[in-house]
Amino acid sequence: SSSESKTIGKEYTHEGMIKRVLGERQEKAKKAEYKIEQSDNIYGEHILYNEKGIEYKLTFYNFNKEHGHCSCPDYATNKLGTCKHLMYAFKYVKAKKRTPEYYQHPYPFVEIFLHPLKNYKISWFYPGKPDEGIAQLLQKYFGNDSTLSDHKIIDFLGFMNESLEYKQIMIRPGVQDIVEKAFNKEMLYEIKEHTSIDYAPLKLELFPYQKEGIEFATFREGAIIADEMGLGKTIQAIGTAIAKKEIFGFERTLIVCPASIKEQWKLEIERFTEEKATVVEGYPDEREKIYQNCENFFLIVNYETVLRDKNAINKYNTDFIILDEAQRIKNYDTQTSNSIKALKKKHSLIITGTPIENRLIDLYSVVAFIDPGFLAPLWEFSYQHCFFDIKKKDKITGYYNLQKLKERLSSILIRREKKDVIKQLPNISHLDIPIEMHPEQQQFHASYSNGVARILSKKFITPFDMQRLMMLLSKMRMVCDSTYLVDFETNYSPKMIELKYILLEKLDVKNNERKIIIFSEWKKMNNIIAKMLRENDIGFVELNGSVPVKKRGKLIKEFEDNPKCRVFISTEAGGSGLNLQVADTVINFELPWNPAKKNQRIGRIDRIGQKNQNLTVISFITKNSIEEKIAGGLVLKQNLFDGVLSPDNTTEMVDFSEKGRSQFLKQLQDAILDIEEKDIPEINKEEKEDHSEILENKNIEPTAEIEDREKKTRKIVSVNDNEKKATEELEQVMNQGMGFLSGLFKMATGKDMGMDEQSITVNKETGEVTMKFKLPV
Repeated sequence: SSSESKTIGKEYTHEGMIKRVLGERQEKAKKAEYKIEQSDNIYGEHILYNEKGIEYKLTFYNFNKEHGHCSCPDYATNKLGTCKHLMYAFKYVKAKKRTPEYYQHPYPFVEIFLHPLKNYKISWFYPGKPDEGIAQLLQKYFGNDSTLSDHKIIDFLGFMNESLEYKQIMIRPGVQDIVEKAFNKEMLYEIKEHTSIDYAPLKLELFPYQKEGIEFATFREGAIIADEMGLGKTIQAIGTAIAKKEIFGFERTLIVCPASIKEQWKLEIERFTEEKATVVEGYPDEREKIYQNCENFFLIVNYETVLRDKNAINKYNTDFIILDEAQRIKNYDTQTSNSIKALKKKHSLIITGTPIENRLIDLYSVVAFIDPGFLAPLWEFSYQHCFFDIKKKDKITGYYNLQKLKERLSSILIRREKKDVIKQLPNISHLDIPIEMHPEQQQFHASYSNGVARILSKKFITPFDMQRLMMLLSKMRMVCDSTYLVDFETNYSPKMIELKYILLEKLDVKNNERKIIIFSEWKKMNNIIAKMLRENDIGFVELNGSVPVKKRGKLIKEFEDNPKCRVFISTEAGGSGLNLQVADTVINFELPWNPAKKNQRIGRIDRIGQKNQNLTVISFITKNSIEEKIAGGLVLKQNLFDGVLSPDNTTEMVDFSEKGRSQFLKQLQDAILDIEEKDIPEINKEEKEDHSEILENKNIEPTAEIEDREKKTRKIVSVNDNEKKATEELEQVMNQGMGFLSGLFKMATGKDMGMDEQSITVNKETGEVTMKFKLPV
């Protein structure tokens, strides 16, 4: 390991990682409770049943090295020549006292298999001397080697045909798969050389890079389109499906996506093609009838339904599967992930803007759907690219060799960023509007900032400290939106005044056809925005996580089709995969911590095929606050993302060990100190910039007078008044708890708990808690 890698974590050698993973399988084998049905011949096929009753077929090759063959998925990809089932079986057989003659049985067949210790190349095994006819056949195709060269795989079909004359030759199923894959790859290459894709069935003009994406995916069995958000991945996926139907005669495409965007997929398919799409829903028997009888080319199903329907789906032929928002299968061993990977298909396509979120292991799982063996085995992938914690062996602390991984992925993954195709894109205007804090906001913000500073000044930071740190940082962000989000009483919010001004004056939404999306992370903030829109007779719809999935499509349709519906308000729950192409403006009421979420918000309108060519993205940023400091947040994820996928990036390592985390906390500490040291000026309307050249052609100076705010007074918690602050926090938490109990009560009885008259108060002087509520009769 280099000195740099030592600061990040442990870098395994090939031998060291093999030792580790063999040890892990040995531990599992020791704890296992399997049942074995032995063959009469020790070298014949034995059957092992695991605890769930699933059976695997085992064959022993070598009792000294304990090598053999197993039909389990792990053996098929682990490159170890063994697995926990074989380890258990060897121990089981050796534990039974046998005569030497028992091990002298002749090996019953000449086995053609994929050799796990030789990168699963086609190989043959027979410990004795084969019969003359078989020996000549082996010599013809393998020469003097026991392993077949890759360039001879196509010719191996001849061996498979000739071997039918010899009952002693056994060809493992995986061998046939490899030969078939080689033929398919050759066929796809030949078809690509002599075929031009007809884009006429698509009822829109594609950009050149989109045609490139469709061509990339059409002539591959499996592909990933990982374009940056907003470059039209959905239409590329639809175009790929149509092309595969025309060229290969495919009859069914299954689209797997989050529930919230099933209707969006159906709308886009039927808007841009002559095909019909069916959304799979209803009771299990109704869904199975759809899989069995539906003649539409496109079926659309959500991830959760696949978990329940995988057997029904596999019962009826699916030619092509498209996975949208493939982050859902990033966790390697989840039930959803395993169900998705168990789906049978001829070709597959993944579309995702963020194939890497936190870990390369996520990427490993996503790629496994396209080709289970492409990055396998996981241990080899890990030692080639991962640093591990020295004490906690399962904890990954960083990554390396990212450029090598990017080159490896280039045969199945295509990614374009906006900067690469900027000349082909519509114009987009980005506008950050600085917002001054109200003095009431300053008080809260300073109090939370001091709390953060106290935690960061500690020599050792506990998990409890980290949790409280995140809570305080969240409150700092919330109070930048409105004091109501933290005290539930007042509503001091210069952002609301700015929003109202922009909507009514700058954008003049009541007198034109503009469509605007407003994003806020917090539902309570969106409620305040909705109240302002109602008061000003501005039509809107509101989407959040509590809106049932079935109603979301109706909200989108209302926004798109109703000319009086000007605004679409959404939390992050509305940000995943929804297309809102009629909008020409996105307003970020606050910026999220994660830059990817901001990009996803912008992507709601910045999509190819949108009806408006001049797009505006407005972001409110509170001056002298945490909001000014989070622009560089989550650099770790972005560096990792860029290192693997960005064509121009040369990042080789990302450090998120304890050392890396300490650097982040140091940056945060510097940011907090910087906030505290600044004198926050009073709001001054003359100092505000005029942004009218981007928003409209009028030249009206914005006003920043604080108006229309609720004239309520409250005692601001002093920075040093820790005891009173603690009691207020306790009161807030208990009130939230009562709300939760009320919900449970209603679910159980169907009755309201009478929370309108309830109250919980904490005496700030004595700490005494008083709780009042009315139970229903």
